Amino acid sequence: MRRTLSPTGSILVGLALAAPAVGQSSAPVDFARDVRPILAGRCYTCHGPDEATREARLRLDTPEGLAKELGDLQAVRPGRPEESELFLRITDEDPDWRMPPEATGEPLTQAEVELLGRWIEQGAHWESHWAYAPFREAAPPPVADTTWPRNPLDAFVLARLEAEGLAPAPEADRRTLLRRVTLDLWGMGPTPEELEAFLADTEPGAYERAVDRLLASPHHAERQARHWLDLARYADSHGYTIDSGRTMWPWRDWVIEALDADLPYDEFTLRQLAGDLLPDASNADRVATGFHRNTQVNQEGGAKDEENRVNAVIDRVDTTGAVWLGSTLACARCHTHKYDPVSQTEYFRLFAFYNHTEDGGVSSEPSLFVTDEDSEARVAAWEADTAAADEELRRAEEEARAGWTLWIPSVARGSNGPELRQELDGSIRSIGHNPQTSDYVLEGAAPLEGLAALRLEALPDPRLPKGGPGRSGSGNFVLERVRLHARPIAAEEPTEFRELELVDAVADYSQGFGPEGGNPYPVAAALEDEAKQGWAVKPRFGTPHVAHFRLAAPLPAGPHELRLVLEQNWGSNHVLGRFRLAFSAAPESARGVDVPETWTAAWALVNEVRERRPKLPATLVLRERAERRPTHLFRRGSFLDPGPAVEPGFPAAMNHFDPEVAPHDRLDLARWLTDPRNALVHRVTVNRWWQQLFGLGLVETENDFGIRGAEPSHPELLEWLARELVERDFSRKELLRLIVTSATYRQASAPRPELAERDPRNRLLARQSRLRVEAEVVRDAALRASGLLVPTVGGPPVQPPQPDGVFAFTQSQRTWKADEGDARFRRSLYTRLWRSATYPFFLTFDMPRPDVACTRRGRSSTSLQALTLANDPMIQELAAGLGARMAQGPDGLGLGFELALARAPEPAERALLAEHFDRQLERRLAQGAPEDEARAAAWTAVARVLFNLDEFVTRE
Repeated sequence: MRRTLSPTGSILVGLALAAPAVGQSSAPVDFARDVRPILAGRCYTCHGPDEATREARLRLDTPEGLAKELGDLQAVRPGRPEESELFLRITDEDPDWRMPPEATGEPLTQAEVELLGRWIEQGAHWESHWAYAPFREAAPPPVADTTWPRNPLDAFVLARLEAEGLAPAPEADRRTLLRRVTLDLWGMGPTPEELEAFLADTEPGAYERAVDRLLASPHHAERQARHWLDLARYADSHGYTIDSGRTMWPWRDWVIEALDADLPYDEFTLRQLAGDLLPDASNADRVATGFHRNTQVNQEGGAKDEENRVNAVIDRVDTTGAVWLGSTLACARCHTHKYDPVSQTEYFRLFAFYNHTEDGGVSSEPSLFVTDEDSEARVAAWEADTAAADEELRRAEEEARAGWTLWIPSVARGSNGPELRQELDGSIRSIGHNPQTSDYVLEGAAPLEGLAALRLEALPDPRLPKGGPGRSGSGNFVLERVRLHARPIAAEEPTEFRELELVDAVADYSQGFGPEGGNPYPVAAALEDEAKQGWAVKPRFGTPHVAHFRLAAPLPAGPHELRLVLEQNWGSNHVLGRFRLAFSAAPESARGVDVPETWTAAWALVNEVRERRPKLPATLVLRERAERRPTHLFRRGSFLDPGPAVEPGFPAAMNHFDPEVAPHDRLDLARWLTDPRNALVHRVTVNRWWQQLFGLGLVETENDFGIRGAEPSHPELLEWLARELVERDFSRKELLRLIVTSATYRQASAPRPELAERDPRNRLLARQSRLRVEAEVVRDAALRASGLLVPTVGGPPVQPPQPDGVFAFTQSQRTWKADEGDARFRRSLYTRLWRSATYPFFLTFDMPRPDVACTRRGRSSTSLQALTLANDPMIQELAAGLGARMAQGPDGLGLGFELALARAPEPAERALLAEHFDRQLERRLAQGAPEDEARAAAWTAVARVLFNLDEFVTRE
């Protein structure tokens, strides 16, 4: 029987052909393990969630779609492959009808065809994807060897090994074990004193006591903070090519403090996503929201403010998906996800949660002071003074503008690159690129009928040179020409704009007409066609200036659209930086200009209060707008093409536990994510912690728990750990302690011949994993071994030595002056991170670029790493510190091994390094160096060898 779906989806039935045999195997087919990967990999592109690309209106990713009636057939008829369109299509002999089409990729293998056939024969059982399902019961299974497990998680691992006919590895020796857990929990190796104390503790529970000591230290919080900063795309600069600096370190310090206090993970999440929305939110709660202010900010010339803001919101949605949902939400931005059950509408429902904040755009001002008990009252008093001064200014401006109607244009654009931003007070600010010349074009409905006069207010601004109101280096502007156009709105036929004649220009002040003298720049020049000059206000900056222009004839009655053009072609950036517009229907309003003393005094008060700004660190935070923005789905993901309006909401497939909820804001989102019933989030979380300690998660695709992601290697263990997180009140420290005290974690990492082919990537956990440590751990381990480490916790970023010329290829070249004193030897967590030129030592050891959330770092092994460990000036300085410590001990070589590797040297190693020391000493003496300098250099050479060992950068 030849079958095909017509464009309308009907079945054409012809001559029947016998379906091929399904196969003789009776082994049960598991839908999740065997069938869904085939359907997802070969079918969902054309028959999955995305309606826009779905063929024949047939879905194969839902039970309803699989049961769809297709004429006398069914997409899948349980028990009857010969009546199942899916099976008939994948076995059709005609390549024109066989599925999947040749153009879409490789055909199904015979084994895959037989699997699908057996699945249908066995009843075509369908089950929801494991990651989106509610919690399942998961009890530790029975095991034959009851002596090996140290806690319940070991039973899950051992049961799998016993089923595979394998035994776990023996426990690592105590030196290796302490170095391993210290590197994992502190991010640096143990000291000889710590190692000696551990080895001397022979009572039961010695290892557990060592773990408790490590978890109780703020150094553990620093170590965990580095993992979190990867997820948060943390950096000390804005990004893109200008990449100016920003202040985010107070948020980083909040993370350290929260981790040190073991703030429950649900509260940890809630405060970072919505701390500002908590009732009676504290200063620390608001600082916590810096998590989503780590987004990049584009300060390029021509960068569009709204586009920049939208990109930041998109980044927040995608980061939320990666960090908490383990999902590739970004795929649903432009269209419904092709594999996972996330529609484009659901993507923008998540977008709506983040669409109402005040942050974003090219503005880089700090948003919040970081206070303590001593400064909180002082900041509160200053903020009250600021609010009072702002209110006084608002009242004075309203009085000064009496008789005038404010005009808020609907369109504001500037030629040659600047962005014209509408401010809350009705003014317009020129931001972004600072052009040499620019015509500002403003369009919108006339604010009143019969308008007869135009008012232009040139406003000071502390963000502009010399306090504004212009963008030139002097703070001045030159307005060469003012042109006003209008056209009726209600005309039957669209009409062109008609230019209106402006006369009688007057201003409160024009450059060159006060006691200061100088070249005249009168306001009347702004009405002259061939003006060589225009209106300017030098040197009177810091106070407002006003110009009035009268229309030769009032605008006729009826609604009109206006176009105002401000031509500024004098050059040298002499363009308006901040201004405001108003109109009046009274011609006499333009006869004179009066800037009341109350207005000038209000500006002086505002400036005086700003000068008293407390000298405290400030950081970027999220803050909800008073007025919510409407959210629309973006067609094809473009904010320039808004579609239907959407309200905040959650993906239905991930919301099995609270489907009737009507969320409103980020606090609702945070509470949904941390709900004890949200099994997906808790699976993702514990899987990432497991990954930190074993190199790979129980789900290898830690950032993709979706249909195309990997199945868990130990699904019941993952389930049990996720439930343990909830039942242990979301304590991160308790979960980490549970894992690192397990027999599974304590295994030796030595390779085993019987595992080489059966489990080369250690997915069965029959041993520990041997891992090259992260970039910061390499440096911190060297710092600690050198004795130069300054263990101070928190504070502003520091600048340790780095090679010259790092910024030579960046757009905004800057200098890197290495710190001296304590700052030079702070932990790597505190090193200043420029997005455009990340600290090169870290990049060499695979530190990710902090532009997007990184859920798992790569681990490469390159010759450049060896060269860096041998020759980097920073490492040479630390090697000198280690060498000095070795020189002071009775057994320098033994001490060096203890400090760097937490073990004693083998005889052959000792002999080689002793020979190396002697050669270096002889060489330096032969060069005429004093003996003490020669010996110091020889010890430094030995220390460089220790730092360059593979063992030094490896966690066994």
